[in-house]
Amino acid sequence: MLKQRVLTAIPLAALVIWGILTQPENVIFYSLLVVMLISGWEWAQLSGLKNTALRAGYAVIIAAGAYLSQLVIVNNPEWITPILLFTVLSWFIAIYHMFSKGPQAANQSISVAKLLIGVVALIPPVLALMLIRSEGEWWLFYCLSIVWVADIGAYFSGKTFGKNKLAPMLSPGKTKEGMYGAVFANIAYSFIAAYFFELQFIEIFMLLIIAALATFVSVAGDLFVSLLKREKALKDTGHILPGHGGILDRIDSVLSAAPFLALLLSLVIFNG
Repeated sequence: MLKQRVLTAIPLAALVIWGILTQPENVIFYSLLVVMLISGWEWAQLSGLKNTALRAGYAVIIAAGAYLSQLVIVNNPEWITPILLFTVLSWFIAIYHMFSKGPQAANQSISVAKLLIGVVALIPPVLALMLIRSEGEWWLFYCLSIVWVADIGAYFSGKTFGKNKLAPMLSPGKTKEGMYGAVFANIAYSFIAAYFFELQFIEIFMLLIIAALATFVSVAGDLFVSLLKREKALKDTGHILPGHGGILDRIDSVLSAAPFLALLLSLVIFNG
């Protein structure tokens, strides 16, 4: 299993990094639409849709919604901040509900609420990532890579020091020590990134705070998708990535972190 994960992860990571650093904004945008099309297909299953046509229709709605939303933002850039703020607040509500209520008993019924949540969870990240990309390809790489750095930091810290479970009902493998390791790794990584971006002292300080908070938000996104899987008695969101599962299994942390990062970076650093 580990070998399969590594064999999938290495070429996938290389492709993503190559795309981020070499491809123009329009290629990035259409690539994100493809990712959200597949994610919409998987989210429909998590929401209880089993009919192939309905799942495909929902996936198309998500991708088309992201496409049209970006067109609107291009012509009305002042709308992006309220949209991101609404998305971040929605994630905070979902996180509170997740930790206070926990997963419900597994059932296969269709949830209209989850279908609507999918619209908020899947479309704004496209807008957020495109906003970040407008500041340069290295900012996009940074914002995506802190999710990867968090995963690596959590893995090694959890393996070495992990004793206290973070959310055993949602993800038994995650520990509080792993999360602290993820935060520490991202603070160290962001400190280096701040010098690469030639930020001023106050901007460096703010970036470190943003990175630390974004780590918690990214972990919460991972746990939220885990909650949805448990409520449908699923191990993975799909099978498109051998050894990893579905697309949502790979981007769950990005879904929650991207709007948060785009909002705070645009307010504190990009427009500073």
